[in-house]
Amino acid sequence: MDWMQLTLQTSKDQADFVSEILMGLDSVSVTFSGTQDDAIFEPPVGHTPLWQHVTITALFDLDIDQEHIKQMLNQICHIDSVDFELLKDRVWEDECKKDFHAMQFGQRIWICPSWEDSASLPEDAIIIDMDPGLAFGTGTHQTTDLCLQYLDAKMPVGCSVIDYGSGTGILAIAAIKLGAVSVVAVDNDPQAVTATINNITTNKCQDQINVLHTQNEQQLDKVDLLIANILANPLVGLCKHFSNLVKQGGDIALSGILKDQLPMVLDAYGEYFESLEIEQKDDWC
Repeated sequence: MDWMQLTLQTSKDQADFVSEILMGLDSVSVTFSGTQDDAIFEPPVGHTPLWQHVTITALFDLDIDQEHIKQMLNQICHIDSVDFELLKDRVWEDECKKDFHAMQFGQRIWICPSWEDSASLPEDAIIIDMDPGLAFGTGTHQTTDLCLQYLDAKMPVGCSVIDYGSGTGILAIAAIKLGAVSVVAVDNDPQAVTATINNITTNKCQDQINVLHTQNEQQLDKVDLLIANILANPLVGLCKHFSNLVKQGGDIALSGILKDQLPMVLDAYGEYFESLEIEQKDDWC
């Protein structure tokens, strides 16, 4: 089905009001994005922050009265710059495939979507079969990339592992394929738990990976390696809990930390762990 797409720019303070007006004018969907591509990282719990300058995109039926919408936005919201363009129907699954191809991490790890032939990858490739989905973590973000490179370099052969904040389960699967004997994947998002279960089944790791919601954490035993790709403030809050989950002489790997948040994470974990090392990619550590 084809749609008429409206695009306009407004301020943070006016964005919700403009959205309500658009929905009242029979828009079928409204999307916010940052006009100046300003990143928003780790907002406080319960907050849904917006950019200072917001671009709003709305979809309408093709026969919508464009002039009427422009007039109403001008009269009510004082917005006089509105663009309309035809959005042709596409097979959106195929559009996604154009942007997601087999990707290499470290020396051996490859993330390969189902629509690409893994036979073309190197013979020694450690292949994780994974399509992009709703849960976080398919390797494209710097934090996941750093974790995959860590696992590739350290090779957790014979280790027991916890993947805390598992998202898609990508790190749990990588750990098993790199020689870990068992992994417990933990997440507080039911959607992530479902995604992890689906992905470990696809990768035939279900006998070695146990998936838990955080409400069932009492089942966790101490492990040789705990890897957590979440965010800095939760990492600091979980510091003591994590230290109790790692065996004496075991390792911990943390990601999701912005460069300017690094000191507080190092201060917290320096009390429980020694020989802390830092790797950085762009603004992430």
